[in-house]
Amino acid sequence: MKILVIGGGSIGRRHASNLLHMSVDVALFDLDASRTSDFAQENGTPLFDSFEDALSWGADGAIVATPHVSHLSVARQVIEAGIDVLIEKPISHTLDGVSDLLSFAQDQQRHIYVACNMRFHPAIRALRDKLPALGSVHHVYAYFGEWLETMRPGIDYRSVYAAHKKQGGGLVLDCIHEIDYLSWFFGAMTSVSCSLAKRSALEIDVEDYAALHIEHDSGVRCELHFDYLQRLKRRGCEIIGSAGTLLWSNEGKKTEKCTVRYYDASTDEITTLLDVTNLDANQMYIGMMQAFIESLKKPGSQPDLLTGDMAQHSLAVCMSAYDSAALKQVKELS
Repeated sequence: MKILVIGGGSIGRRHASNLLHMSVDVALFDLDASRTSDFAQENGTPLFDSFEDALSWGADGAIVATPHVSHLSVARQVIEAGIDVLIEKPISHTLDGVSDLLSFAQDQQRHIYVACNMRFHPAIRALRDKLPALGSVHHVYAYFGEWLETMRPGIDYRSVYAAHKKQGGGLVLDCIHEIDYLSWFFGAMTSVSCSLAKRSALEIDVEDYAALHIEHDSGVRCELHFDYLQRLKRRGCEIIGSAGTLLWSNEGKKTEKCTVRYYDASTDEITTLLDVTNLDANQMYIGMMQAFIESLKKPGSQPDLLTGDMAQHSLAVCMSAYDSAALKQVKELS
């Protein structure tokens, strides 16, 4: 199995390193060769003089880990080379060109997946497994918060894509994980209202606070809160149903504590489904890579991977959220 990773940033290197430990033949390519030469020397992986040479390496699959604004153009070249592709989330920074890429991939009989690693988080798995016990789900509160300045240790936050609108940054796009897993749980989202603000002195030209209200076609309503302001990294959700409640909480970064609990209304008891004192966050990336490898061996065999069509829906929700915030009104999704 040979996998080409395109993009020498932190996430590209993470994927390449994980694949090497899984005994996969890996090549890491970036247009700036200085970003990949040290990796190649340390790991004995190939170096290429051009993107065309990299695509001619004979990869079974490719991972696009470049800035959001280049996702579609890079993925198209990968597909033209006859290679299935896993694109880092989000599939793009705008809906323009997404449908064309999906149609092109279908014509070429190639598969597009999008890297939403939270689908392989143990808490998301525990929640999804327990959902039937809730009865009818009434509403959900989901949240994410982290201090942007220390989000990537050792890297100036002002240099990362998330801080710049032109590079496809922005809190709502960055937190597309929540939109994805809630759509995975409860089906397509049909309307969204959103309020955005910049409440800090961070040197960014995007929002650092977002509040969204979303309705699903299934009737489930969700409230989502995102921010780049919390010094204690937190992520989680509360799912309230007719028969009980699910509570997920992640806290911390260097030492990440994760718990999932279930309240059973019929017995008035709370059961702990998951309790991890120091979560190894890299395991969800490994799980996603394992699923991608299996999908290359047997296309369509990994239903937990985010497909291009589903990723387009999540991106449409994000774009509608931005429109709602600008117009100060609810946006219906077609």
